Amino acid sequence: MSSSTPDRSAEHRPAEPPAGAGTAAGPGVPGPDAPAPDAPGQPLPQLTEKQARRINAPVQGMIISMAVLLLLVLPFVWLQPRPDAQPYRPDVDVAQEAAYVADEAPFTPVVPEPGEGWSANYARWNGGAAEGVPYWEIGWVTPQGSFIGLVQTSLANPTWLAQQTEALPATAEVEAGGVPWNVHVREESRNQDALTVYTGEVNGSTVVLKGDAPGTELDRLATTVAEDLTDAPAPRTTEMP
Repeated sequence: MSSSTPDRSAEHRPAEPPAGAGTAAGPGVPGPDAPAPDAPGQPLPQLTEKQARRINAPVQGMIISMAVLLLLVLPFVWLQPRPDAQPYRPDVDVAQEAAYVADEAPFTPVVPEPGEGWSANYARWNGGAAEGVPYWEIGWVTPQGSFIGLVQTSLANPTWLAQQTEALPATAEVEAGGVPWNVHVREESRNQDALTVYTGEVNGSTVVLKGDAPGTELDRLATTVAEDLTDAPAPRTTEMP
């Protein structure tokens, strides 16, 4: 006896998707709307000529500014004198400068002549407005390229002398030109340069020689100072105002 129940397997058969209908993409499977792997990429943005000029304008301006600056600076560099390895030697006429102050000074300004290779780079009168002691001073560049400063006065006092010697104590005595000279020495250190000071009394004048020159050059200048002042007139006793 055949059953009257219809065959339901045909009714429940899953419907096949229509042709062209998409399916959900699984992992690693491109979806229906994804571009094909060999599809060309997005087009790159292109700058117009005007935009390119606008971007390059700051760089070009900086280059032009630097070129103009170099053109302004180079002439000054070319006109600068080249540095000289030798010390500055203006070669001041000491005798002429001494003649200018002879009437003002209460003593005869010394005009030493240490010889060839010595050059005076200044010679001047100090009226003593600050220290209260007027003095004559000369700066010498020595043949060895060192420096010696000479200071002369007839109105020295202990305070002024301590200032001139930088409060260095006398540690020795030498004779130059027949005059005894006290020697004050400061050794070179990290904070200070070496300094040697000679102090002596020559025919009524107190003379201070100080600098970084060796003893032989200090002795030479001290000798010529003594020779020049030995026959000089005695200083006037009237003190300067």
